[in-house]
Amino acid sequence: MADKPVVGLRYCGGCNPRYDRVAAVGRLRAQLPDVELRPAAPGQPAVVLVCGCPARCAGTAGLDGKLVWLCAPEDLDRAIQQVKEIND
Repeated sequence: MADKPVVGLRYCGGCNPRYDRVAAVGRLRAQLPDVELRPAAPGQPAVVLVCGCPARCAGTAGLDGKLVWLCAPEDLDRAIQQVKEIND
């Protein structure tokens, strides 16, 4: 069996969360069972940046893959689709 593709995951600092970010990532994991989400690191093809509000303050320094922003519950479907496209 082949290894799952790895996608990075980085949370913002959480100073102004307007939704349950951990629950949103849980839904992301459930919808992407063939993807392994790991802490963000250089060299990953994509990184999901989970922000609690529209400020998009999660740091991106050193990340060279596609950035997928998840800043509200309504961003979840789009983020899932973007990750699927990267791994197709």
